[in-house]
Amino acid sequence: MPRTLSKEKLALILILLCAAALRLSLIGWTLPNQFHTATYNPDEATVFTALQGINPSKLDFNPVSDKMPHALYEGTFNLYTYGGLLKLLSTVKLLTLNPDKGFYYAHIGEMAKLYLAGRLLSVFYGLLTVWVTYLLAKKLSGERAGLLAAFFMAVMPAHVIYSRYILMNVPGTFWIVLAFIFLTDIIRRGSTRDYFLAGMSIGLATATRYSAAPLFLILILAHILRGGAWRERKKAAAGFAALFLFYFIVSPYTLLDFPDFLAGMRFLNTQAAGDHALSFQSHVSLVSAAFTEALGPALLFISAGGVALAFARRAKETLLLLAWISILILFFFLAGPLVSPGRILPALPFLLILGAEAVDLAWRRSAAAGIFALVTVIAQTAVYSAAYFRLISPPDIRDTASAWMAENIRPGSSIGLLREPSWFSPGLVDRKYRHPEHTGLPDYKYIPLTSVKWRSQAGFDLLPAATPEYILVTEFESRDLQGGDLAPAAAKYGYREIKDFRASLALPGLPFTKKIPDMLYIPDKITVFQRFPKP
Repeated sequence: MPRTLSKEKLALILILLCAAALRLSLIGWTLPNQFHTATYNPDEATVFTALQGINPSKLDFNPVSDKMPHALYEGTFNLYTYGGLLKLLSTVKLLTLNPDKGFYYAHIGEMAKLYLAGRLLSVFYGLLTVWVTYLLAKKLSGERAGLLAAFFMAVMPAHVIYSRYILMNVPGTFWIVLAFIFLTDIIRRGSTRDYFLAGMSIGLATATRYSAAPLFLILILAHILRGGAWRERKKAAAGFAALFLFYFIVSPYTLLDFPDFLAGMRFLNTQAAGDHALSFQSHVSLVSAAFTEALGPALLFISAGGVALAFARRAKETLLLLAWISILILFFFLAGPLVSPGRILPALPFLLILGAEAVDLAWRRSAAAGIFALVTVIAQTAVYSAAYFRLISPPDIRDTASAWMAENIRPGSSIGLLREPSWFSPGLVDRKYRHPEHTGLPDYKYIPLTSVKWRSQAGFDLLPAATPEYILVTEFESRDLQGGDLAPAAAKYGYREIKDFRASLALPGLPFTKKIPDMLYIPDKITVFQRFPKP
């Protein structure tokens, strides 16, 4: 007789199907089209520049190049994995690889395939993360806690959204969670194999994203909690040997090209530098906002309860999770305004696991309490998902604005910009501005309207002298203006609003107060002004 699936396995399959549905639905959002050759997530395109720096035919896998001299500011494991996937897909004729970017201007669908392949790879890693979260939580607290943790991971807003981008955030998180499975085994069993697999996973995690490097401290802690710090030093040595071996295999140029690695680190430090002289309360507020945005209020509350319970119980395995969360929160606190849902992702599965343990305990004492917590998370998921998909299902307002401009603003017209075009700008503007050779787009004359830092600061002090025919402003620039609106100043110089394009995360009768800009990169509004002669 055929074996039937247990209720637990069936539940896990349903959770994975739910996770896949949330991540795959509308995965083609903002893929390249006739108006833009990159997506509207500014970080997705960097992987292509890095890939252009390597030359596998000459066994040169160093991504550093003139186009991207600081490519080693992050690990290369995910880059190599993605590059290998593209090569495989091109071999079976599912996409075309061509070093000439003009080819992709003429065949924009081929460029879209490159992005789609990378996004599907991230979805794959996202589903693997849901699965290993289940395995870790089950190992720590039993089947129901495992299923709860997997479900929380499947529907957690930040993980759903970042699983749709070609970024190292989700792949890196997978390797981190996998490492904790073997770190837990070190405490419970402590075989050489456990140490080796933990070190391997930590090495691969660090080679994916450098922020996983503090995991070596967790390896030391697991060894100490095992109780054989000196007697089992050979096993610990095997773990660290595996860490360095696998790290070097998939991110070799951090050592083979150490000067460029240091240059990448200096570049990263420069990017992170700034005026972060904030008060203690401001740092706390920023970290709190990032966690609320990433988890949503229901999962945040459950996670907080799980952390409190973990501190009260202080089991050895749970101490590993608390130590990792504490290290990361310290880094997040120090990051100040740079903290974001994507950067805090490595901490979130462990918060959800602790939250699942708390819900499981409540369920054992009162089924009604556990079911209430589960229903609350389901309700949050329904609201967030409905708002999210309502926002991204129509044509993006940047594409809509591009199409309107191409139809209503004649080529050769002058258009004033309050700052350099960004991922918030209509694709037509950003692509033509950065790549004048991009054929098929109207040739407009883009005029800077500010004398301050054109790349980072919005302004219009040059407007009285420049007097372009049109002014284009997005919510991204407007929010930096006094009063948050250009309209009064525009009217003063003879401009009137002729068109605006709006996007909203709000559901009917249920407005959201924030657009989640760090995760969705969608402006609330794009406005076009035209200059009219004074009567």
